[in-house]
Amino acid sequence: MMGQDGKIGAVVVGTGFGLFTHVRALRDAGFDVRAIVGRDLEKTKKRAAPLNIPTASNNLEELLANDPDIQLVTVATPPHAHYQPVMQAIAARRAVMCEKPFAKDLAQAREMLNAAQAAGVVHALGAEFRYDSAQALLTRLVQSGAIGEPLMFHRIYQQPGPDVHEELSDWWMDEAQGGGFLGAFGTHMIDQARATVGEIDSLSCILRKLSPSRPTQSSDDYYTLQFRTKNGCMGLLEAALNFPGPFMMGTKVAGTTGAAWIQSGASFGEPEQVWIKDADGARQIPMPDELVNAAPEPFAISELVESEMDRWHSQGFDVAPYAKLFGQLRAQILNIDAPLSDRAADFTDAAANQAILDAARRSAKSNEWTKVEAI
Repeated sequence: MMGQDGKIGAVVVGTGFGLFTHVRALRDAGFDVRAIVGRDLEKTKKRAAPLNIPTASNNLEELLANDPDIQLVTVATPPHAHYQPVMQAIAARRAVMCEKPFAKDLAQAREMLNAAQAAGVVHALGAEFRYDSAQALLTRLVQSGAIGEPLMFHRIYQQPGPDVHEELSDWWMDEAQGGGFLGAFGTHMIDQARATVGEIDSLSCILRKLSPSRPTQSSDDYYTLQFRTKNGCMGLLEAALNFPGPFMMGTKVAGTTGAAWIQSGASFGEPEQVWIKDADGARQIPMPDELVNAAPEPFAISELVESEMDRWHSQGFDVAPYAKLFGQLRAQILNIDAPLSDRAADFTDAAANQAILDAARRSAKSNEWTKVEAI
């Protein structure tokens, strides 16, 4: 069902990331954000009011029963709290989009995937960076065969370190809650690698804690993940939340007939570029109009920014990619042609990513190459 304005109704579960990114992106994609759900009702009301969200609730099941115009549930709680709202949305036969990391483990991921498939509901994973302009173009380029068969995928991301006076969310610092930097950030890298060069078959992972400034942290803030795909491509993912020195970021893919990569624009603030080198030499690949994202717009209500993660996401860098993801999801719900040819990640991808996370953690503990379990 649609509201009187012809828009699909949506509810956002979670008052942190959901507030800063989901609400704005849903509206940009043409959804009517009818409600937001949080654990603390009074806090949820206070966070909903400045964004003109009509309903604040702490009971998703009741909300869905009373508002048939809500046809999409987006889940942006910490990962250990994904299961209940996802299953409630499925039981109510609503489309559901869940954040990453998807589940506490592969068994739980399989349960949510199987439930969504059995119910026949539209389901999606919050892998918004599939719609980052440069990443999307790089994936298209590699999948088109422009560099032949992929041989090597390399992705590096190193931050010099966060502000030690800002608090990280509890789940970011606790593997048992789905966190650690591997869980919080590595899931993006894993999904990008899978989407670009194919399914990962086996891997070797190193997890480390480098930051001396967070003594209570019980999980990793640095990882390297070496992998082999089913098609024989090798890969290396490396990321650090706190590795002093210059900021480093780059993505490269080498193939049998060439290589492609993402590089920074010619000057600060310019969009990233995608390049290829093959028998015809090195050249920049023009960005298709449909993949261009608007410049980030910072979140306007500063008093709602409470944590380090709030500050990151209040910058607005993920709103435009998320709006594209929600545009794809809207087309699925309406059963119409999608705006983009680039497939949105769904719960099958979520389970595949979770299988890789679980294997990576087993590998880090055993110090051995580890097979990724089939979903």
